[in-house]
Amino acid sequence: METATLQRYTDHLARHLVGPTSRRTEILDEVMDGLQCAAEDNLDTYPDQEEAARLAVLAWGAPGEVARAYNDATLRLSANRLSLQTVCVLPVLVVSWAFALLASPDAPWPQHPPLLLFGLSVAGLGGTLCLLGAVTGLRRGTGMRAMLSPDPDAAAAAALAALTGLICVLSAPVILLLNRGITHPESLNWHLVPFPAALTLVVGAYFVTSLRRFLFVVREVARPV
Repeated sequence: METATLQRYTDHLARHLVGPTSRRTEILDEVMDGLQCAAEDNLDTYPDQEEAARLAVLAWGAPGEVARAYNDATLRLSANRLSLQTVCVLPVLVVSWAFALLASPDAPWPQHPPLLLFGLSVAGLGGTLCLLGAVTGLRRGTGMRAMLSPDPDAAAAAALAALTGLICVLSAPVILLLNRGITHPESLNWHLVPFPAALTLVVGAYFVTSLRRFLFVVREVARPV
């Protein structure tokens, strides 16, 4: 049973929802199904469909409050997905660059200039931050901890930390490659560099886009409904 009252309610709700289109569509379908079931149950007492729908809407709650609950859940899902992606991508980047920089060097690389040490520090810091943020985000974004916590901000902060760490890891190989290529170009097997370099560019572009989308969800959730 779909009435004008139910349609107005879902239209109002849709204006406050955040996240990708597929997520918003899923939420609206879920809400409409719930409202229709509630309205049909009310028909036993109130034969008028619009009155039954109005009572169902009142019982469901204000659209702003419902949107807030769904937006918090969307933020958790986005943070959880971002944390999982970063923790999965990190080993691939590390292995590919380690192989390119360390496998069968053509000549020794005895010097340890400041730029090299800086790059290694960035890589270490980024890897630690990425893993800690991702693990924390996954713990706070799923399971009983997520169900008991009323605030998804911790999961969002952890996901941002993981993404910041991943960006550091992406920048570190560039520093190391430039340093080694300039100071001792003969110490590199250059034919091994294109694959990790291309992977870094693809991952960097993907996660920059993911960061923009995630920050949009964070800002919209923080905005008063």
